Amino acid sequence: MIRLARMKWSMTTSMDAPGTSSGPNPPCEVGRRHPRDKHRMRPVEGFDHVWQCAKHSMFAQLVDKATAGSYERGDAYPMHDGGDGIVVQHGDERQGGVILYYRAA
Repeated sequence: MIRLARMKWSMTTSMDAPGTSSGPNPPCEVGRRHPRDKHRMRPVEGFDHVWQCAKHSMFAQLVDKATAGSYERGDAYPMHDGGDGIVVQHGDERQGGVILYYRAA
């Protein structure tokens, strides 16, 4: 009974959360490759569809497929805050776009 109550609480709180949603936080790119280091990135305040992994100094952003296709690993990429970044890898498809992983140059 307690388990059911906890599940109902978590479902209602996640549905009532304000703001735009592009699904669950993406996994950190490092965690995707190393099973012992699996963890998810955190949303960056003030930016929609941008996440950060403070542990690995990495960011992820949901971009359209054409934008993602125009960048390869190691290419320069304009960061969400206007800084210079470097593309790390393409991630999963989500909401008609692709998650692009990058870090500061």
